[in-house]
Amino acid sequence: MTYGTLPAVSDPPFSRIAEVYDAIMADVEYGDWFDFLVSQADQRGRPAHGRLLDLGCGTGNATRPAHERGFTVDGLDLSGAMLDVARSKLPDVTFFEADVCTFDLPHRYGLIYSVFDALNNLLDDAAFLAMARRVRAHLMEGGVFAFDANTTEGLKTLWVDGRAEGWAGDVYYRWQHHFDETTGFASVEAYCDGPQGAFTEVHTERPYDPSDLRRLLEQAGFTRVDVLRYPSAQPAEDTDERVWVFAI
Repeated sequence: MTYGTLPAVSDPPFSRIAEVYDAIMADVEYGDWFDFLVSQADQRGRPAHGRLLDLGCGTGNATRPAHERGFTVDGLDLSGAMLDVARSKLPDVTFFEADVCTFDLPHRYGLIYSVFDALNNLLDDAAFLAMARRVRAHLMEGGVFAFDANTTEGLKTLWVDGRAEGWAGDVYYRWQHHFDETTGFASVEAYCDGPQGAFTEVHTERPYDPSDLRRLLEQAGFTRVDVLRYPSAQPAEDTDERVWVFAI
């Protein structure tokens, strides 16, 4: 097999990558992240009887620890391809194919959470506000919204030399990162080659600094917004590369 030539045309984000996502992300500490966010949510009064929603759940990697720990949890994502993988892994969990900015579900939740910078894919204030308002409308009284986000510092300095490359089982990947100082957006050109063939997806993220997150969540109606470091739970600053947010 020959590697190194990027396909001329990229596939839509979060489409073909569903084929290889779990192999590449096998070492990510989803369980530890989940335990951290539940612990912090409990300290902020999360309703113990409320069900959970994994927002932007992808292939269900952060949904699984909730299910394994006995929580009633749903997942939501816009990518049908990613959800196909999630449903195959967690057939007892309900997954909704919907946009995080417009979703309307039949349940209310004690905790809505999102991990691994899923919300950085919202590229402007309007999209983030629409998402946050839908979240707030789906929370039970006293419910908590918890998520992580890459900051400007994090998206500027992602990976040594702007590249992540290697093998994950029989999947070769080479992901190139670029931060545009003019737009403030980061892009990743994700090339993968595996048993089902080679493809490239281009993913774009907008950074969210602590001041942005407080401003937007308060505008959406949340009255308490804590922006923390992981795993110390100390208050975060704009110089932190990734932050964790707990809003009620």
